[in-house]
Amino acid sequence: MEDTGVKRKFPKSIIVLIVTVLVVIGGSASAFFILTKSPKVQYLTAEAKTYNQMRTLFEERYKNELDWAKVKEEKPVETTYDLSAEWNDPSVDYEMQEMQSIINSIVISMKQVNDPVKKEMEFGLSGKLGSASTGFITMYATTEKVLLSLPFADELIRFDDSDYGRLMKEVDENYDGKETIGLPHLFEDNYIVAEELRTYLTKEYLEYIVKELPEEAFSSDKEELTIFGEKKKTTKVVMDLSEEQVKTLLKNLFEKAKNDEKLKEAIEEQIAFSSFGEDVSNTEVAGMMEDFEKALVEIVDGIDTLSIPDGLQSTIWHDSNIIVKREFTMTLGEDKDSTGTMTVDGTQLLEKTQQKWDYTIATKDSFGEEETAKVEGDLSWKDQKSDDSVSITFDDMKIVYKGKEELKDNKRTFTRSFGLTDGEIDPAVIWRGNATYEKDSVKVDHEFTVSEKSIGETPFNLMLKQQGKIVKQVEMPEETDDTVKIGEMDMNELQRFVEYDLGRKFEGWLYSLMGEVEGELYDF
Repeated sequence: MEDTGVKRKFPKSIIVLIVTVLVVIGGSASAFFILTKSPKVQYLTAEAKTYNQMRTLFEERYKNELDWAKVKEEKPVETTYDLSAEWNDPSVDYEMQEMQSIINSIVISMKQVNDPVKKEMEFGLSGKLGSASTGFITMYATTEKVLLSLPFADELIRFDDSDYGRLMKEVDENYDGKETIGLPHLFEDNYIVAEELRTYLTKEYLEYIVKELPEEAFSSDKEELTIFGEKKKTTKVVMDLSEEQVKTLLKNLFEKAKNDEKLKEAIEEQIAFSSFGEDVSNTEVAGMMEDFEKALVEIVDGIDTLSIPDGLQSTIWHDSNIIVKREFTMTLGEDKDSTGTMTVDGTQLLEKTQQKWDYTIATKDSFGEEETAKVEGDLSWKDQKSDDSVSITFDDMKIVYKGKEELKDNKRTFTRSFGLTDGEIDPAVIWRGNATYEKDSVKVDHEFTVSEKSIGETPFNLMLKQQGKIVKQVEMPEETDDTVKIGEMDMNELQRFVEYDLGRKFEGWLYSLMGEVEGELYDF
């Protein structure tokens, strides 16, 4: 029964993999096109240039934000966040007015300083109620150690990455997990780690796929279309793969992956990054990799028995190598009696000042049940102003994004709305703000509120103030002989330190803090 369950999920996984392969081809294929202009190369060139066009439009529109992100990757930057609330409802009674005043007086602050070169970090959390304020915790980290500074303790607390495995074995003699907690991952970006994997897949597998796609599966013709009211003289390029061609391509591809040790290492690294700070045992990691390898074997073994009666058809219409219309269809099943069909059909216009798209994605299973999602978008960017709308409609539900932006010099002002509607209610989160980016600093004010058509906007807002600036370095604290190295303690020593030393100091600090808070509350 379990085997049957696994097989039922298999066709859907294959569809996802095929679509992913097509996206990867489209995003990076231009590196392999040199002289020939065959229909196959026309198809892949159009996919690549369309992807690059979208990326360029995004980079031009958000150049200030991307430039600052690059600064943070290269220089030490201090960023502070202040979170507060604003509740102004004149209709509430006296007691709730007091509550409003209290809520409006609370500020939670976070400070982070990160040096990507020296790989040092500071993280601090503090709070404020009226004039009463306190720090909660300050953490300093390198790739080798963590230092904690607590408001109720005079000494620093140190924990070394290399002590993690030994300490965990103190807790559980059967511990079978990481020997280190993985502090170097604090200085890595998940996007960068994922991008490294994507780069490897592109380099190692893309050239193979491009070469293996048969030339005879492609054809091209000229066709005039009307796209969003504009007449376009386009080139129509069809990729029509037979069932045998699809199976051969997939089988060879996954056979290659099955024997790729570097791919397995990259995936294992991705698991290590995504599980940072979690108690994931070596056995569990080994199990994940074993499942991955078994899945590849099952996929390869199952490809021959698949039913792909119509093969795979993907048609694009492009104008100067920018795709303006697309159709995709594929029918797939474990056998001829259990096939399902996926289709994608739509048009798009990717001009410098406006980008539009209108796509329908539909699936139909072997019982004839259909599911459809309609994705529509209209983005404009002209005279440094935008007016955007994106919607996804399925069944009776519609998810809607609307946004307006204006950029003056280095200051962007924006109003963005994320909502949904089912015809009866239409709640939305409204995000307003402004962001000013300089070469060495940034300042952003965010305001979040909720609205609903029948009641309008709520009187409760969340406010987030963000400031960032380049600094010389992370001000790491100086360690002394009083620094407590908990990684060198056994469990009895650690328990005594936490319960008797820190515990009693914490109680005294908390008692004093509550006294200050009560004094502030009395004033309200």
